[in-house]
Amino acid sequence: MSPGLAMAAMALRLTLQDAAPLDVFAAELAAGPTATVVLQRRCGSDVPVRAEVDRALSVSPDAEQRAKLKVGADATLGYRRVRLVCGDRLLSVAENWFVPDRLTPEMQRTLAETDRPYGAVIAALSPRRVPLASLRLWDGEGPAPEAVLRIDALVETGEGVPLALVSETYQRDVLETR
Repeated sequence: MSPGLAMAAMALRLTLQDAAPLDVFAAELAAGPTATVVLQRRCGSDVPVRAEVDRALSVSPDAEQRAKLKVGADATLGYRRVRLVCGDRLLSVAENWFVPDRLTPEMQRTLAETDRPYGAVIAALSPRRVPLASLRLWDGEGPAPEAVLRIDALVETGEGVPLALVSETYQRDVLETR
């Protein structure tokens, strides 16, 4: 690492150390390839992040969502509404519309049959998040409410192919680190 890059990284760490916990989390999320990676770091290596999937719920995407995913009106999309948890801590409630045809058959099966988070399932595709919208639900003053941050993002492959559209509402427990 060059001396200039090392100094910039150190300055960023110092800035983040002084920032409010929600700002630190938002910065980690913006820099991470998937929410799952960031949440797993916060959860620690001893307890996996788990997706509690509501398999009875299905929400059809609208035309704008299909356009962001670059699919036509006749394309089949998958949907998952999940609660991402670490042990007994609720970290996030999320909706995920995804394009099954852009995933391997094994990835599709894993999403349909297990509690693995989407980001963990698609890790082999070198995903990256493209932020679309962010809304702070807490100003950092006083006790944190149940929901503290809402993020909408597009998840793409490393080559820029849209995989999923996510809408995530992060809960106050995400501010606790191990």
